[in-house]
Amino acid sequence: MKWHFVKYGPDATTRDPIVGEFFSTDATPNPAQALIREGIQNALDASREKPVHVRIFCGSLKDSARINFWLGGAWQHYATPKNGLGNLPSQDDEMPFLVFEDFGTTGLQGDIEQAFDLPNTKNSFYYFFRAEGRSGKSEQDRGRWGVGKHVFPRASRISSFLALTAREGEKTRLLMGRSILKSRWVNGEYYSPDGYLGVNDDKDKPTLPIVDEEILSGFCKDFQIKRKNEPGLSIVVPYIESDNTAENVQKAVVEDYFYPILKGDLTVTVETEDDITKITSATLLDLSSSVDLENFSSVVKLADWSINGEKIIFELNPSSDKRPVWSNDLIPVEAFPIIRKKFEMGEYLAIKAKLNVRQKDDIEVQSFFTVYLRQERNDEGRPFFVREGIIISDVKPKRTRGVLSLVIVEDKPLATLLGDSENPAHTQWQKDSSNFRNKYKFGKSYIEFVTNIVSDIVSALSAQEEELDSKLILDIFSLPAEEEETKREVKKKDEKSGNEPNPPDIELHPREKKFILEQVTGGFSVKSNNSKLLYPAKIEISVAYDTRKGNPLRKYDISDFRLDQSPIKVKKPSKGINVIKIRENVIYAEITKDDFEISAIGFDQNRDLYVKVKMSEGNDDKTV
Repeated sequence: MKWHFVKYGPDATTRDPIVGEFFSTDATPNPAQALIREGIQNALDASREKPVHVRIFCGSLKDSARINFWLGGAWQHYATPKNGLGNLPSQDDEMPFLVFEDFGTTGLQGDIEQAFDLPNTKNSFYYFFRAEGRSGKSEQDRGRWGVGKHVFPRASRISSFLALTAREGEKTRLLMGRSILKSRWVNGEYYSPDGYLGVNDDKDKPTLPIVDEEILSGFCKDFQIKRKNEPGLSIVVPYIESDNTAENVQKAVVEDYFYPILKGDLTVTVETEDDITKITSATLLDLSSSVDLENFSSVVKLADWSINGEKIIFELNPSSDKRPVWSNDLIPVEAFPIIRKKFEMGEYLAIKAKLNVRQKDDIEVQSFFTVYLRQERNDEGRPFFVREGIIISDVKPKRTRGVLSLVIVEDKPLATLLGDSENPAHTQWQKDSSNFRNKYKFGKSYIEFVTNIVSDIVSALSAQEEELDSKLILDIFSLPAEEEETKREVKKKDEKSGNEPNPPDIELHPREKKFILEQVTGGFSVKSNNSKLLYPAKIEISVAYDTRKGNPLRKYDISDFRLDQSPIKVKKPSKGINVIKIRENVIYAEITKDDFEISAIGFDQNRDLYVKVKMSEGNDDKTV
């Protein structure tokens, strides 16, 4: 066993690793945050059972002989000039270290002798030790970039780590070390950044992991590793930077992973020689006061309610445009006063937003996300965004001061889209990310819609006056269609002339409605309102998918549906009404009895229907 450092060949390009800069403290101000975010994310992606347990131990190795046993062959590389190490410890110093272990995971799977990236081959061992900027993870995983593992050497004063893995289905444990320095001269030879601790008896093959049980037992004893043969990964960061304290580690766990902890997907222990802190769904609320963020305990309570509380989830209408765009009419008319009252009373609210995700190849997949909010007088109004358990901490939404909110994205299609847009540190959604650009139709619109959803909902609920929906006016007054048209024409003429519109001299008389229009699964029904009718009585029903602007009936497209063709089915009872004819999107029928009903189903349930009903009895017209 020894350290093997790679020499440059004559055709090799000199390179200095920069991936650690992706995890700068600008994005993650707590020094321990990048390490915790990436380490736990990788553990959750490797989950084989729930909950995943992560153990983080902060200790110190004082025996200089044992320190030399693990690092002795590497010191000449650590001590050489211009190697990228700015805070080099002395070889005689004791070694403070951090241990990161995950349990309930699969361990590093794959062929340990694989030296190159092979298509269609899953090999987490290869990607962890021998690949940079590449990942074996799929789009369904939380990570994407293949650089998250670099948080471990970045946190080390000698830019190195050692890792022990036990693999699901195998008894043999594997130990290997990794060092990432800058290109440098050592004893007259020029070396690449890469160094490995392991076994290398053949220069034409990669360095292989250590399997000697005596060495592995010594490793576990020296660094107080808890793993026996349980599948998973144990990582030691030697000479850990001093600001990666147990206190900072604990704060990072609570702040960045409170949601999967509350869900029961994750438990964490943070240990020192003298203390153990268990972070679980039962202890999280008490620990949340340790996080230096305004109202963070309130956020945790809101998250707990979102998972465990009894709730009504209000569903927004799906955006009818191809791209998701907010408008206030996405809040259903019938739900608006209920939502607004709960909001004004400071109650918790749960609102589900549905949308269709469109990739560049025009494959459309239905998805959703959920917003949880309440009024909180002193809250600074910064929503917390959670994508598959990860807090996306540097999203820049519109602020809604006095509103506590949580936006949860767990459904795969939308979670995958947003994950593709994230920077390597998973702190931002970037519209021009290389993993995201040109991959989705209207991709930027999805980011904007999710980012500003809280502000848009609150703006709609906080409006001084509700704008009366034109459909509601019709429902109340039952205006004949000609009178409506007259009002529109007068308004248009006045707008063109620049004058204030003068309403036409029309007297509005509320009338008794003779029919009821109701929503049913996949369509609508029109039935009697238990009223006496004057005969002959006829009914005309026009249908279209709703649009954001203009008259939906005028924008009806025959490619959307035809009422006389599958999958649309017009259902009527055996008596009470006779269908005279069906033409594209209009049903013409004759009513023969006061008790009547007709319905149509089979419409796209992801789109809103616009239904206009005209009924005539004698010379009278009633329209909805």
